[in-house]
Amino acid sequence: MMAPNASSKTAIRHGSCLCGKVRYQVTGEPLTFFVCHCGNCKKATGSAFMTNTFFLEKNVRVFEGKDQLSCFRDTNTASGVALRRYFCSKCGSNVLLSSEQKDNNLTIVTFGTIDDKVAWFPRKERFPEHMLPFVKGINLNPKGLARPKL
Repeated sequence: MMAPNASSKTAIRHGSCLCGKVRYQVTGEPLTFFVCHCGNCKKATGSAFMTNTFFLEKNVRVFEGKDQLSCFRDTNTASGVALRRYFCSKCGSNVLLSSEQKDNNLTIVTFGTIDDKVAWFPRKERFPEHMLPFVKGINLNPKGLARPKL
């Protein structure tokens, strides 16, 4: 017999870059979900912040266009830990990140590239001291909506 949350833990969701050349799937729910205000994430997105969902490496699979992914090794990070930022070489979409921290088995999936509708909400903001003045904060627990268990 399946546990009540078993179906959500094994859900498979799909994502892609802007041009659709890179396609991936994630299995299960993210371990956590951050909004990052660091300067590098802002530059990588060309926006006010980056939204990052964290999955175990084994739960992320690029099934199309892996050869289209280019990698930028970001060594000047606010955390001091180097990141590998993977983006589509055709359209430039940021798709995945991974930390070079020893024994890290996580893959970071950029939230905006997930194609399926999900009810995930950020758990926290990273580097809020770098938040741009027009950003008033992220709604970490929208009124009336149950916060997903991450």
